[in-house]
Amino acid sequence: MANRISPLPREEWDEAARDIFAYWEGDEARQNGSRSNTMMVFANHPALAKASLDLGRYFMLESTLSARQIKLIILRVAHRYNSVYQWTHNSLGARQVGISEAEIEAVKAGPSAPEWSREDRLLLEVVDATNAGGRFSDALWQDLSAVFDKRQIMDLIQAAGYFTTTAWMLIALEVEVEPDFAEFSRNRAKQDD
Repeated sequence: MANRISPLPREEWDEAARDIFAYWEGDEARQNGSRSNTMMVFANHPALAKASLDLGRYFMLESTLSARQIKLIILRVAHRYNSVYQWTHNSLGARQVGISEAEIEAVKAGPSAPEWSREDRLLLEVVDATNAGGRFSDALWQDLSAVFDKRQIMDLIQAAGYFTTTAWMLIALEVEVEPDFAEFSRNRAKQDD
């Protein structure tokens, strides 16, 4: 399988594309291109890439959610849609923020897996409800409201949607996992206290 939209060829690297390469990786990527196939493909449309990256940065660094919560959301989305690229990079990132192998595997079973705390179970239920059209039962909403504040609930729902659209893009474009991804893929989320 090859990317349906190729990584941006060097002869097309303008400043806007270089800004995308450098978004997470800095000056070396600005000069040499990103090591990430996602960034190299997304650089074909810098305005869209920038808007998407800014929202992703919000979830990773500024939202009310912890790094653990963000990784659980991404992994659940990746599993639901079989987003291999997302799963591969974020299962590594999940380990980097302290999510155990058993928990990573339990993401596949979903909210009913015995590994989950009440908070984790609810988080996975939010991902599933959001991905099922955004319809929340009154019981789920009541449970959510007892555990999360209104900003956290809004961040949970929006994050589930954002990482779903990211999965759809990665799947539709058939973005390939880099053979050396473990050498450069790292958790980009804030560090939990």
